[in-house]
Amino acid sequence: MMILCADAIGLGGPASAAVTHGTPGPDREKPRTVITTDMEQDDYDSLIRYLLYSDEFDTEGIVYSSSVYHWAGDGKGTLFLSPNPRREYDTPQTSWRWTGDTIIQGLLGQYARVYRNLRAHDPGYPSPRELLSRTKLGNVDFEGEMSNDTAGSDLIKRLLLDDDPRPLYLQAWGGTNTIARALRSIHDQYAGTPQWQRVYDKVSAKAVIVASGFQDLTYTGYIAPNWPKLQVRDVSGGYGAWGYYFEGRSPVPQQWQYYFGADWTKKNILDVGPLGAQYFVWGDGRSTPGDPLDTFGDLSNPPKWLPARKKYDFLSEGDTVAFMNLIDTGLRSEPDPTWGGWGGRLVRQTTTPNLWTSAPSDLGPDGKAIGSYGWTRWIPAAQNDFATRLKWSVTPPGRPVDHQPVVRPLTRDGQVQAGTTVTVCGLAYDPDGGPVAVRWWQYQDAGTFPGAVTIRGADRRCAQVAVPVGARSGRTIHLILTATGSARTPLTHYARVVLTVR
Repeated sequence: MMILCADAIGLGGPASAAVTHGTPGPDREKPRTVITTDMEQDDYDSLIRYLLYSDEFDTEGIVYSSSVYHWAGDGKGTLFLSPNPRREYDTPQTSWRWTGDTIIQGLLGQYARVYRNLRAHDPGYPSPRELLSRTKLGNVDFEGEMSNDTAGSDLIKRLLLDDDPRPLYLQAWGGTNTIARALRSIHDQYAGTPQWQRVYDKVSAKAVIVASGFQDLTYTGYIAPNWPKLQVRDVSGGYGAWGYYFEGRSPVPQQWQYYFGADWTKKNILDVGPLGAQYFVWGDGRSTPGDPLDTFGDLSNPPKWLPARKKYDFLSEGDTVAFMNLIDTGLRSEPDPTWGGWGGRLVRQTTTPNLWTSAPSDLGPDGKAIGSYGWTRWIPAAQNDFATRLKWSVTPPGRPVDHQPVVRPLTRDGQVQAGTTVTVCGLAYDPDGGPVAVRWWQYQDAGTFPGAVTIRGADRRCAQVAVPVGARSGRTIHLILTATGSARTPLTHYARVVLTVR
């Protein structure tokens, strides 16, 4: 069988061996998602990035929720002392660092100012009115409060029970309590009825909770024991790339720390339009309601172990990893989180409960494991892409602006024979007409073949891959085609080919 590759359209030499192709999947649908958030400063910055990528998602809701760090109180003076050891107070409080229930709407107002420009680059951007109509108040009275239905929990419940067959990604940027309340309400309505098993199986298969850490106790206290088949992903390992004080969490390569520095941040974010101007950074003298300035952004009193900060240095986007793998980068990180992407690579910890957590490391260029490299390896591409979308937001229709390369695998996933050499091909071009540099490489961490393969012609659209003689049947080899454009802000897109040894 001849390989379907770029050679067939005059871009390379003849194929070395045949690949047995699998069945192509359907065209990618936009992932369906709901954000729940306590709207701390890092949530705010993550939401700015999310809005600039909102053409990539089917956003069903943005819901205020509480956490161990932020809760509103019930307005009746009720005193509450959290049982969570992560709490920041030792005596009962009537509320704690609450950020309010209008901050999302305010940010959507800034999005409305640039919506026309964004839509000129992609008509898939949702309207500000649409997003505003889907902004709801969830369970916010106390940390972990899930005793009452709310507009936010009712929205999640309705989505879980509807007939849309797509997964519903429930992002927990704060606590999981509003999600837990929706699940509890479904249980209370259907448990003990003839419909219960069908509803339980449907919800368990449909919901995917993506939590940037468990910021209350409702996962361990309610979700895990009562909904053990429901997939839950703890992506808090992404703090090593995107969280507060990231230098103390993981070794972000020195040359990539430039993308978090004051010069890059001011030029590419703060000075670029209404959304960029809202972005929180170190030393800006700003904070969200309830957030202490001396913790998040005051240069006069940083932790002693923290490297010296400059005004305008990156502060945090601790919740960005909850949606980065939903972006269509070409890496096909969904629906299998072990494949890895901008949002990191996950490993399954338990089957009941169905819990996935951040892979602790990826192999670096020298073949040695580097902590949090599953996120940090993508920093330049992700930051340059973010900067370009901010430029979209200030570029009127009809004005030139950069776009990502278009990349397509021309070799489909398929089976290969051990000991043979196969050709993998891809198509890559710049829609703006510039040159594109390509590179094939093996994503060894994502595959199940335990060694490295030899790739010849890695910098061409068609490359030859030597499948080792001793490769065992069923092992997978993940090959990534990276294509980077030549614009002033170089943009990168990918294609992935998965070979399975026969």
